[in-house]
Amino acid sequence: MSALFNYFFELCLLRVKPQDLPASGALLGLVILANITVGVLAFGGFYGGVTRALMAGVVESLFFLTALGLLLYCKRLLSRFTQSATALLGSSTLLAIILIPLYSMGGGTADHTAMAVVADLGALLLLVWSLTIMGHILHHTLEIPFGHGVLLGMIYFLISSLLVGSLFPLS
Repeated sequence: MSALFNYFFELCLLRVKPQDLPASGALLGLVILANITVGVLAFGGFYGGVTRALMAGVVESLFFLTALGLLLYCKRLLSRFTQSATALLGSSTLLAIILIPLYSMGGGTADHTAMAVVADLGALLLLVWSLTIMGHILHHTLEIPFGHGVLLGMIYFLISSLLVGSLFPLS
């Protein structure tokens, strides 16, 4: 398990590639479950409870897997789906774990205390870094320039946020 954590940590530092991960459906399933669980813990308060956060996480995961699958299908690289999905969701899970203490400090609220502002800045930096990691992974997965990978990550983030936000408005 520590080797897996180390891989995702190194991936978040852009030191390894998605193809360095074994293509395992069981590992992808575990990472999907971990991603949804951590998402519920990180965002449950914003959605007004565990059930809505769980539903939002499932919808977001399904949209993510569908979008990635379509992208890979269009590029005729569908064989890379398992590794790239595992890498993207695993890195996302690791970053979401960092969000939990930031949100417990008052981040993401209308509170304007110094602690909440610091937490919000931390969350913003995590978002930027998350898009950087996504760009790195998509660069290697799709064989496209790094900047195009970041741009695809930004487009995905915007569409996903709009979709999930329209289905599950924040409390």
